[in-house]
Amino acid sequence: MTTPTTALSGPVAPAERMVILDAIRGFALFGILMMNMEYFQRPIQALMLGFNSEQSGLDYAVAWLSFTFVQGKFYTLFSLLFGLGFIVFIDRARQKGGPAYALFRRRLWVLLAIGVVHLLFIWSGDILHFYALVGFLLLFFVHASVKRLCIWAGVLLLTPILLIWLGSLAIEMAMQVPEEAAKLEAGFAADKEKLLADIARGHQLYASGGYWQLVQWRLYEFQAMYISPALLLFVPMILGIFLLGAAFGRSGVFTDLQQHKSFFWRLMWLGYGIGLPLTLIWGIYGTDVEVISPSIRNAFLMTCQNLSNLALCLAYLATLVHLYLYKSRLIRVLAPAGRMALSNYLLHSLVFTLLFYGYGLGLYGDFGRAATTLMALLLYGFQLWFSHWWLQRYRSGPMEWLWRTLTYGNRQPLRN
Repeated sequence: MTTPTTALSGPVAPAERMVILDAIRGFALFGILMMNMEYFQRPIQALMLGFNSEQSGLDYAVAWLSFTFVQGKFYTLFSLLFGLGFIVFIDRARQKGGPAYALFRRRLWVLLAIGVVHLLFIWSGDILHFYALVGFLLLFFVHASVKRLCIWAGVLLLTPILLIWLGSLAIEMAMQVPEEAAKLEAGFAADKEKLLADIARGHQLYASGGYWQLVQWRLYEFQAMYISPALLLFVPMILGIFLLGAAFGRSGVFTDLQQHKSFFWRLMWLGYGIGLPLTLIWGIYGTDVEVISPSIRNAFLMTCQNLSNLALCLAYLATLVHLYLYKSRLIRVLAPAGRMALSNYLLHSLVFTLLFYGYGLGLYGDFGRAATTLMALLLYGFQLWFSHWWLQRYRSGPMEWLWRTLTYGNRQPLRN
């Protein structure tokens, strides 16, 4: 007689969960929403143009604060938690005697399917499919020590910065030759003209297009954004952050926070000490940086951005750890939303695409950044309350339940 897989390696029971990780995930969810609000009313390809300087007044101020202190910091935090969760998942599956690697692969396939559905049928800014695909690479590091994980994380995180500098220096040298300069300038102008045409088309479709028109357009956007040389920058960056999170998980610092209190103090002050000056340089001088226009100046500013993303991510994480140690009520408020992060993340897209897009209420472009940020705060506040209410009655969020059920191949209990 064989023992069911779920008996050997079922999902984490509520009593086994680390509340601090759920709280950090809930906080990361907030930052992701603040960042994504711009692209519920702006085509995702506009990422290539950077900050939207057409705004003014309060809208400009709110957008700048997000651009400087939120953008890039919270997807880094979410990615770090994904890598940490990989170690937690593998180790607990091993302890229960289950097929840890097979279960993790199945978990990623399910996440990939959820991400693709989200990407094509709801919102083109999905990150889940990319996490799933890069997540398969984590299995190459399953036996790595903390030191090896940190070394690989450092190498991978420096790779995009190195590529940016090499590309910028090569272009700078080529621009010294008049004939090459003319070709490069013509190429950049043509690329920008095509990008602006795509963005204009995207604005038109999101404002008044039908649902199936937008499904086709999202497929086009996916090809334009992801099947491109940009992957050379994005894959090592995400994998590097995953591995840094895995190093946190393998080191055990989260299993005894009190014992590692001094580590988190150092991490917090070092993170703010490095991250705040660098992100202010980025926020003050980087509002005109366009990814499609490489230059030495842009390479320097993008280096500041990448380093500040990681530094402030770690500072935010360490700050939440200290709030947890000092028994802050904020941790108890955030944790339920973090336990339902997948459900809450997908709900953001459902609510705001139906609110803004032409096949919904058609309010696309009718509100400035300040007003849409207020809407986001209201939705997030509702999610904090609703997640607490839901988890008093159920073991997990609805999408988390589906994810686990498909991962373990057996219907998981939902009610408490």
